[in-house]
Amino acid sequence: MNKSLLVAALLLLLVACKKNQAPNVPMAQPLKKEHGAALGNPVTKVIGPAGGSISSADGNISIEIPAGTVTGDTPFSIQPIEKTLDQSTGTAFRLGPENITFQKDLKITFKYSDEDLEGSAEDYLYLTYQDKEGHFYRQMKTDIDKANKTLFVNTRHFSDWYIERVFTVAANRMKLSAGQQADILLFYNDTDPYGQVVVSNEKIKDETWFINGPGTVTKTVNNKSFNLVGATYKAPASIVSPTTVAVGAQIKNMVDKLHPDRVGTSGLVIVQTPITLVPEEFITWEFNGVTHTGVSMDAGFIGFVTNILGVGSQGNIALTVNASKAGTYDLGSNAEPDKFNLTVGQASRPDVIYKGDYSICNDPIPKYGKGKVVIESYGSIGGFISGNFSATVYNPGDGCQPQGKLVKGSFKLRRKV
Repeated sequence: MNKSLLVAALLLLLVACKKNQAPNVPMAQPLKKEHGAALGNPVTKVIGPAGGSISSADGNISIEIPAGTVTGDTPFSIQPIEKTLDQSTGTAFRLGPENITFQKDLKITFKYSDEDLEGSAEDYLYLTYQDKEGHFYRQMKTDIDKANKTLFVNTRHFSDWYIERVFTVAANRMKLSAGQQADILLFYNDTDPYGQVVVSNEKIKDETWFINGPGTVTKTVNNKSFNLVGATYKAPASIVSPTTVAVGAQIKNMVDKLHPDRVGTSGLVIVQTPITLVPEEFITWEFNGVTHTGVSMDAGFIGFVTNILGVGSQGNIALTVNASKAGTYDLGSNAEPDKFNLTVGQASRPDVIYKGDYSICNDPIPKYGKGKVVIESYGSIGGFISGNFSATVYNPGDGCQPQGKLVKGSFKLRRKV
């Protein structure tokens, strides 16, 4: 029996097995969703028989069209769209022209980022397209270049394309104080023998929950009828300084050996999600390659500005916000309503103070870097002021063209006044 016939026979056998399932075990149903709405403007380009290439405006997807793919000048397009596929990540795109079978394979390349891997891992990323009826098809021959963080596949048709995560773990709370809890759920997308994404009858099994860091994790949900598996993570009773733990699951015997370069049936699936642990009061910031944690800290409303202060063993920081409520505020003169400024110091160089404003030579008008502070909650006296910030700061001693440095951090401080 030649190879193509063998493959066909195996597929028929798989289909027959599903048809012979017991009556009380429903067949897996194809996943069908509405097509995502267009977002922004498409990138368009006319490409002829000589071939060419086209990329999205953000550079996250590119298409290589070899010579001979089309017989005449053809308008190609890349349109960002809303995602309707659960467990997808990054940006989804509608590729045109649709309803055409090209003469040669086109190469589609997607970029992914570290953020796209949160709750999953590179080995479980695939390119998946949605057909005109709304069904999704995973491309099992998706290749991956981990060094350059790209996924690529060859195709002869266009439609809506996604980066799909086969396994994903997600927490309902990403930041916890001492003793608080987060619910963790583990998700899995299954396919039929033809690569069509289905509402799975395959049950997640042989899963073991783990945690890298303090706290405890307990398996709490295992509803096999709805393919729902989960756990509860509980933060430790005492948190001295902000830290991040990883909570996740190990799953056995859930990966088909359909791609020669991916994990096989004997492989161990490992997915995890980060959870940040914070003490009752804290301020932490990253500057010049050093992570600082406040040992002494304060927050209050004095005059017309909110003051947020932190002093650590290796530096200090002070934010002044011309506001007294939750909101998002831009870097600028704190003499203006709804603006903030800040100063940053380092113990190694106590003579140098970095600021959010700078001057160009003899120009008396100050310039400001880019930055925002987000105040998530603003309590009354005795309550908490919490939020995060990111800003570019400058050393006034650098002369006419000071070079900016990024400082970012977060805080939760009890308001004194």
